Amino acid sequence: MGNSKKNRLVYVIALCILVLSLAMTIIDWAVPLNLWIHPLLNFVFFIFCGFGVFSFVLGFIKKSPWYFFLSAGLLALSVLYVLISYKMVWYVTLLIVVCVPAIIALLSLIVNGNKTEDIALNKSDDYKTYEERKAFKEAAEKEEPQEELPEIKSFK
Repeated sequence: MGNSKKNRLVYVIALCILVLSLAMTIIDWAVPLNLWIHPLLNFVFFIFCGFGVFSFVLGFIKKSPWYFFLSAGLLALSVLYVLISYKMVWYVTLLIVVCVPAIIALLSLIVNGNKTEDIALNKSDDYKTYEERKAFKEAAEKEEPQEELPEIKSFK
């Protein structure tokens, strides 16, 4: 599958999320379903929830911590809106909203692990240890003859 086809799929899914969110908002406005607080806030909820789930799936597919981070924020805001709508006790709401990103962060660590070994320079072919660089520097200093510096006259 080419890169443009993958991008096109992401665009189509994002457009579907927007259209479904708009459709749910219009339905909630036209036929009073009394979903939570207000149709416009429901639109924001559906957008956040849709893109949060989509980012979560992309985090698993692409193994990218950035997508997990994005999904954690969006899903935490979605959960916050739902719990406020149901007039949940504030400390339970706070506990749940803090636990959602923590769970997603742990899943990100499980899936991605530590990414520092991918960017470490010591895996490249031209990497030299400290001892090798020090020996190279000393050899270079021994090869170059030391020129005597001219004496600077004082202006006293």
